[in-house]
Amino acid sequence: MANQQEERLQRIIDQTYDKLFGVLFALCKDHDLCADLVQQAYIKIWEHLDSIRDDEKVMALLKVYGRNLFLDELRKKARQEQALSQYTPESTTPSPEEKLIEKELQRKLQVTINKLPAQQQQIFRMHKEQAFSYRQISSRLDITTGTIETQMNRALKFLRKELGK
Repeated sequence: MANQQEERLQRIIDQTYDKLFGVLFALCKDHDLCADLVQQAYIKIWEHLDSIRDDEKVMALLKVYGRNLFLDELRKKARQEQALSQYTPESTTPSPEEKLIEKELQRKLQVTINKLPAQQQQIFRMHKEQAFSYRQISSRLDITTGTIETQMNRALKFLRKELGK
């Protein structure tokens, strides 16, 4: 009996999937959300398969399930956005003391970076300050990415050691 129900559901899915996906995608315009909604609609069909008598009219039921699931999702997102909009951090501006500490840390970091060997310093600055990837640095400096990785590891180890004092 269970096998017959599984076969029946598979037939329904085979006959309706593309159309249901298209209908729900037109509503939500989000591929991943649409795939989730389709899956949830078929789960609802599975849960009520015993009470569904006419497989020919199942598409209408799937559309109703899908639309309701989409509306539930919209309401859920609206509640989340409302909750987030009510949240305000206590203080977004740092105190004068925090600004001073940050400025001193930045100064110490720059002094320590300046102590690095020239190539390490250049690689470190390109990667951390200018957001170049290892591959981009490699092509600009004409050195291997392995060398860049080694130099970055050495630079980071040196900075941790010096700043940890």
